[in-house]
Parts: sequence; structure tokens; C-alpha cells
Amino acid sequence: MNDFVKKYIIIDPDEGIFLGTAKNDDMSFMDRSPSDPRLVALFSTHNVLDITKAVGFLDKTDAEEYARVYLKRRCPNSFVAEIDDDTVGPYADVINIVKSGYGKYAWDMIDALPMQSQVDH
Repeated sequence: MNDFVKKYIIIDPDEGIFLGTAKNDDMSFMDRSPSDPRLVALFSTHNVLDITKAVGFLDKTDAEEYARVYLKRRCPNSFVAEIDDDTVGPYADVINIVKSGYGKYAWDMIDALPMQSQVDH
């Protein structure tokens, strides 16, 4: 079993959990000009890619700085949350996000978890 480490995720009460960014050309389903060079910020309330892991920062200051520089204008009420995570790498698993008390922001990520039976009921 892996050891748990502290990871820090960014949450916005309206947009949900910050999942990461994507280049505009990777987001062809969005209504944006292909010449727009900006990155698209992905949040869990618009989880069209069925992502089950969020960007996790290993340092709280790094997470706060990222949120301040890149997200605060769009999400002025966003905050950094500390979670205990046992997954390898910079991402935080939705199961550990829920166990850390932030499940109310993660329902879209929970819906994307693979189930034993993929049969529609």
C-alpha cells in the first residue's frame, strides 16, 4: 500500500474542482477559434472528458500562486484544499478527494468512475 502524501487542489464553489488545462486544438468540441492560443481551464462541473483525477500540487504555496495568477479573475471565490492522496504523480484521485471531505465538489468526477457493470439501467 502506498503512503499518503499531502496534495493541494484548487476548488471553486461554482465551477467545482480544477482538473487541469488543455490546448485549444485539443478541445475541438468547444466553440473557440482554432487560432486562439490560450489554454482552456477545465473544471469538474464541465467534465466532458470524464476525468477522475485533479491537478494536485505538492506545495500549498505553489497551488495558491497558480490560482492567484491563472484562475482568480475567472473564479474569484476559488480556494486551495489540502487532501491526503496515495496515488503516484502530480494528480489527486477523486476517491481521495471525497475521503478528505470535498465530495460535494466532486460529484461530476464520481459519475465518471468506471463501474463493474457498464450496462445502462
